[in-house]
Amino acid sequence: VPQNNEKLQESPCIFALTPRQVELIRNSRELQPGVKSVQVVLRICYTDTSSPQEDQYPPNIAVKVNHSYCSVPGYYPSNKPGVEPKRPCRPINLTHLMYLSAATNRITVTWGNYGKSYSVGLYLVRQMTSAELLQRLKTIGIKHPELCKALVKEKLRLDPDSEIATTGVRVSLICPLVKMRLSVPCRAETCAHLQCFDAVFYLQMNEKKPTWMCPVCDKPAPYDQLIIDGLLSKILTECEDADEIEYLVDGSWCPIRAEKERSCSPQCPILVLGESLQGGKAANPCSSDVNGLLPTPNGNGENGKATADVVDLTLDSSSSEEEEEEDEEEDDDDEGPQPKRRCSYEKGLVSAC
Repeated sequence: VPQNNEKLQESPCIFALTPRQVELIRNSRELQPGVKSVQVVLRICYTDTSSPQEDQYPPNIAVKVNHSYCSVPGYYPSNKPGVEPKRPCRPINLTHLMYLSAATNRITVTWGNYGKSYSVGLYLVRQMTSAELLQRLKTIGIKHPELCKALVKEKLRLDPDSEIATTGVRVSLICPLVKMRLSVPCRAETCAHLQCFDAVFYLQMNEKKPTWMCPVCDKPAPYDQLIIDGLLSKILTECEDADEIEYLVDGSWCPIRAEKERSCSPQCPILVLGESLQGGKAANPCSSDVNGLLPTPNGNGENGKATADVVDLTLDSSSSEEEEEEDEEEDDDDEGPQPKRRCSYEKGLVSAC
């Protein structure tokens, strides 16, 4: 609480470690150079007894331990315009600045006085890795398949007030975090959905940047509320060729496999305009080599097959018409009027017009 009307307040705290606490810290393993797994951490929150409080730093916070300032997590920059940067109010590790003996340690917290009162606590904690948390969850956090099946039935139970009967619910076998197949299906016991996320990646993500928010419903999913879905774990071992399943009203399930793409190849041979006829029938273009359709100097394709006539569409249609008219006039002068010719179609062929 503020001691005067100054905007910047200083609150000192003096304490000493017990011999047992010193021993625990000294004998603990190092997570990384200079960082022990057993730590003394400082946590701050609002002074409010109406409900459990989340960690909350006061403005202008600075922490000094035995005449040395301790680093405090900074702000996360915001990519959205007009949105203030957020500051993760994590526990502050004081271990490396403390006297690991019976000597007295002095801690001073500097903070901004803006009408709020705060509570400060010092805790002796053991920091665990994501691998350790995963092993612990596999040991004590597996929910029996029959209990999960009962939950499915409860979700799909007919609601008399609903006009639409729910006959099934689909659940993806792909983790929404990394878009890979689930290995350890997990969700919070407080979540209302059946969809799971992968416990391995969820714990690794919160080890780097702790938020403990469910990636499916975006609601709090702290570690002590996580469970491994025993039914979905069993389904993952039995269903390896599908990425989605459907739960039915009786608690059973069935795989949902993606429909195979329909073949776009035609079932009947296609008549290619301008293709030479062999024996009065159109040659099947699917049975010939693509290279056989290209013109060659002697007019024949590979293996002596007839090639398709190539029409140059870049020629001016008016010029071609004039040439045809000139040819007709010459023919008229030489041989006189010619009788009209009827275009005969082969049986079974349809006019392209």
